[in-house]
Amino acid sequence: MPTTTTATTTTSAAARTTEETVMSRTDLARAGHRRAVTAVDRWVRRSGVVVACWFWVIYALYAVGITVGNAVTGGDLEISALDATLGAQRWAVLWLGVVGTTALLAVHVAAGGSRRSLAGGVLRGALVLGAGYGVVTVLALLGERLLSTSLGMTWRRLGALPFDSPLAVLGTVLAEGLVVATYLLVGACIGVGFVHARAWGALLIVPLALPAVLVDLATRTGVVGTIANVELRPDIDHAEVPPAEGLVTLLTGVGGAALAAAIAAVVLYALLRTAPVRPR
Repeated sequence: MPTTTTATTTTSAAARTTEETVMSRTDLARAGHRRAVTAVDRWVRRSGVVVACWFWVIYALYAVGITVGNAVTGGDLEISALDATLGAQRWAVLWLGVVGTTALLAVHVAAGGSRRSLAGGVLRGALVLGAGYGVVTVLALLGERLLSTSLGMTWRRLGALPFDSPLAVLGTVLAEGLVVATYLLVGACIGVGFVHARAWGALLIVPLALPAVLVDLATRTGVVGTIANVELRPDIDHAEVPPAEGLVTLLTGVGGAALAAAIAAVVLYALLRTAPVRPR
């Protein structure tokens, strides 16, 4: 009887040891995944901040110069100088997505990271960076409006979402943040497409334009969004982009932008799953 009890105890101890080993390995794998995601996220955010500093310093000088210059000469801009060309920040983060993901892929995998953690880090970095860009964009617009009105000029956005209440301003923060996140993710998808098939993979830019077009249309901003909302009254010489109004328009803009970002994230994950470490 004691022999049986001892054997049972030994078996139970061995089972516990095996279970603890499996749990330890699982915990280590999860911790490693989290560290890998955090490392990519940190790189994306730091690079995005550098891009933002250059972009917004130049844009602030441009907006102030245009506004003050028109006030001195007795002119009236009528629309936001920033808003007319605000879509330029899309191309800066698109470039960041293309270059960053292709540069990180081989290094990340060689360091023990997975393609899944790379996709997770890029997504997290895109969302955090987008939120920061959204806040800065709205602060810039509010500052420009304050400057224009203080100089006796009229100010309104060129189409875009409603911007006439605290709720609308908050909605614009969310929408602009999702715009930046979408374009960064689309850029990452284009970069991974190049890794898959080099120059032929770059042709993926055509179908991958879908999330970018969707986010432009939803937020009524960017080249596509602005052109889509042009009204000819009655001909091209009287073309106008009327300002957006209403809660439905605001919710559609934020919801459409969120959908566009989600589509871009799913496509990036699908492309990264089978991405070779070296371009073919």
